Amino acid sequence: MRLLRIRLTNFRGVHDREVQLAEQGVTVLEGDNEVGKTSTVSALDLLVDFRDSSTAAEVRAAAPAGRDAGPEVEAEIVSGPYRVVYRKRWVRRKLTELTVLAPTAEQLTGREAHDRMLAILDETMDRSLWRALRVEQHTPLGQADLGGQDALTRALDRAASGVSGAGAPPGADAAAEDLVERALAEVRRYHGGNNRPVGPLREANERLTAARAEAEAAEASVAEVERDVALRADLDREASSLAVERRSHSERAHELEDRWSAFEARRLEVTAAAERAKAARERSRRATDRQAERARLVERAGDAARAAETADAAIATHEERDAARRSDRDDQQAAWETARAAATEADTASRTADDALATARDRAELADLSERLRRAEAAESARREVERAAAGPTVDAAAVESLEELDRGVVRAEAELAAGAGTVEVVGLDGASGVTADGEAVAPGETRSVPVAGPVTVGVPGVVEVRVRPGLDGAEARRRVEQAREERDRGCAELGVADLAAARAARHAAEDAAGRIRELTAVLDRELGGRTTADVRAEVDRLVERLRPEPAADPRSAKRKGRQAPDGPALFDDPAHVEDADGPDAEARTARAAELEALRREAAQAREAAGEARRAAEEAEQAWRRYDDAVRAAESEIAAARTTGAVARNDADRLAAELADARTAQPDDALDAEATDTLARARRTEADHEQRAAALAADDPDTVEALVVSARRATEAMTERSGEVERRRAEVTGRLQMAGGEGRHDRLTAARDELAAAERDHTSVTRRAAAATRLHSTLARHRDEVRQAYVAPFRREVERLARIVFGPSLALEVDPGLRIVARTLGGVTVPFEALSSGAKEQLGLCARLAVAALVDAEDGVPVMIDDALGHSDPARLERLAAVFTAATTGTTHQVVVLTCSPARYRGIGAARTVPLSPSLPPPAAVPSAEPAPAEDAMSDEATGSAEDPLRDAG
Repeated sequence: MRLLRIRLTNFRGVHDREVQLAEQGVTVLEGDNEVGKTSTVSALDLLVDFRDSSTAAEVRAAAPAGRDAGPEVEAEIVSGPYRVVYRKRWVRRKLTELTVLAPTAEQLTGREAHDRMLAILDETMDRSLWRALRVEQHTPLGQADLGGQDALTRALDRAASGVSGAGAPPGADAAAEDLVERALAEVRRYHGGNNRPVGPLREANERLTAARAEAEAAEASVAEVERDVALRADLDREASSLAVERRSHSERAHELEDRWSAFEARRLEVTAAAERAKAARERSRRATDRQAERARLVERAGDAARAAETADAAIATHEERDAARRSDRDDQQAAWETARAAATEADTASRTADDALATARDRAELADLSERLRRAEAAESARREVERAAAGPTVDAAAVESLEELDRGVVRAEAELAAGAGTVEVVGLDGASGVTADGEAVAPGETRSVPVAGPVTVGVPGVVEVRVRPGLDGAEARRRVEQAREERDRGCAELGVADLAAARAARHAAEDAAGRIRELTAVLDRELGGRTTADVRAEVDRLVERLRPEPAADPRSAKRKGRQAPDGPALFDDPAHVEDADGPDAEARTARAAELEALRREAAQAREAAGEARRAAEEAEQAWRRYDDAVRAAESEIAAARTTGAVARNDADRLAAELADARTAQPDDALDAEATDTLARARRTEADHEQRAAALAADDPDTVEALVVSARRATEAMTERSGEVERRRAEVTGRLQMAGGEGRHDRLTAARDELAAAERDHTSVTRRAAAATRLHSTLARHRDEVRQAYVAPFRREVERLARIVFGPSLALEVDPGLRIVARTLGGVTVPFEALSSGAKEQLGLCARLAVAALVDAEDGVPVMIDDALGHSDPARLERLAAVFTAATTGTTHQVVVLTCSPARYRGIGAARTVPLSPSLPPPAAVPSAEPAPAEDAMSDEATGSAEDPLRDAG
């Protein structure tokens, strides 16, 4: 078979594309991913395998996404003598068309077209070889299943016998293979898969099984009749035996029933006697209960009277005790009030002493704070004076040192000037006055030397003024002196002093002021204790306010307050007056301390006395409360005793009245006589009951009752058994009557005859099946022996192509199933499964191309490779291109390669390359309207859309 042209319309992602393939040689279909290369192979499978009416998943998957259109495939194929154009559409507007162009023109549609195409392919193409030589995208390029391929077998048979396809006797290989196939067909008449019996052998087995089952059933039915006959005889004997047994048992049962009836009458008499004895006992019990109740009533009335007397005596005793307790309580209450008054007076005296002590403390604290405040204010005033005095220029040690360094610079500069300049000596004569040298007075008799570093003026006021100027040689020295003096003057100006001596004086003054300020600050800290003068003054004001007496009309109220006002109003005008009045000297402080100590002792004594008085008052209160509690308890006891006495008197009166009423209704002697009489009657009735019960028990009524119950149950069992036997006799009789009209013995004879015939037929068919199996195994063994010779030509062709890839040292080991077992390269043999993925796919490709080269052109099928050789390196790819060329040169075989990597197959000589580009529907395309449902039905009917379960995978 050769594929000349294929067209896809609305197939998956392909809108409309037609691909022309080279009738022989290599065709490379190259394109990007998702361009529709694999869809070409899928379309061929769909075209051949699925009817246009199929709804299989493969058909639904072929429909274009997002468009309501049916996928369509058209292919032009040459297979054997036939050249056909086959077209099919699914899902929408279903269509199947077959046009046979050669050898005889035909046009078919629908089911007939589908069936005719399958017949042509089955006649002219080895479809299993078509599947074996294909490499699909999702499967690795491994070894193909080449065993049992008819076209390859015929080619290898010719190669092994050395006869070319053109010169071989017509039909020689086909006749040999047909013989094996006919033998296999004969075997398959008797054995299916897994050696399962089919055809005549299965029919013979089924006939034998049915005959055996029928014979066994007939024998079982006859045996069932024989068992029923025997069972009827047994049931007759059992029915006779049961009748005799029932008559004997009936006589004994009647006797026991009579005895049991007599026992029942006597039992009723015993029961009546028991009832009479029970009633007598009940009457005696009631009489005895009334007698006991009367005795209890008499006893309760006496107890109640005595309880009332006891309660009255207890009330009198409690009342006497209560009077004594009340007297004691009143005495204790008077003692408590006396102690409480003493405690109140002691508390008042203690508070008065505490107030006097607090006033003395406040006055002492006021005097101390006033003195401290005065000293602190004096220190603070002195510190402010010192700070104001030190507010002038601030000169520290570093500034003085810097100024001294500048002064030393002036001295050095003047010394250098004097050393290099002339000197003017001015002598003050006796009696001369007003003589100056360079602005400084010269006293009489004084000699002063002035270096001429700069202009020097010597003058006598009103007489003469001499100016001496230095020469040019001392100008630089004079400039340095002037510069040094300017720097010293600038330093003095910055410090705010006139000269160095003033700076030193300012420094000493600042240090003295700082020391004085520290001393005064220490005095302030000591006197104020970390507080400010305002805080101390506020404390003084608070103490003055607290010591100020409150105006009161009653002098005694001021005395109760405990704080005495200081004498004289001047104390409250100015705190300083307090210190002036009391005196800040040591004698005043000693006096205040002595006064405070005396007041402390008085206050402590007063507090102790108050405490003793309070404790005495508390003890008196506790004693009073104990007496009061005792009085209250006595009152409660009296109330309870009175309640108990009232209840006791009420109970006594009630019980006395109740006893009187009871004696009026029935005196005590009548009640005693009734109890005695009823007790005697009860004893007589009980004796009668015991005699009757003993007589009945002596006759053993329980045994008689058990015998009666047993006899009754035995009678019931015999009756039930007799009914069961009669029922079974009726069933067996009915079965025997039915069996008599069924002819079971005739059926058994016929079943045995059929079994014998079935066994003879089964033996004959089994022998024929065994003969067919032996014939096929013999022919197949001989064929397999011949096939061993097929391996050599296949191996030679594969090695011829593979040596182009692996080199001349390559050798292959091939098994009878035409599978490569191992590869030997450079003397190293490696099993096929241990080879790398690249080596295995390269050998698999060589094997497929070798088959294409070996198979006769009329039997050949296209080799289709979908994107393989992904594991091959560039050098191997170059050699594999030569393999493609070698396998197709000089032959009419067809190879189709689909790839998204064109570089892999660039080296194939004379290959036809077909570039594929995306085939998309026009942007503005609108899906065509669907035909009416009636048209769809007519189309389905015209194309013969009935499913074929043997052909249609859907």
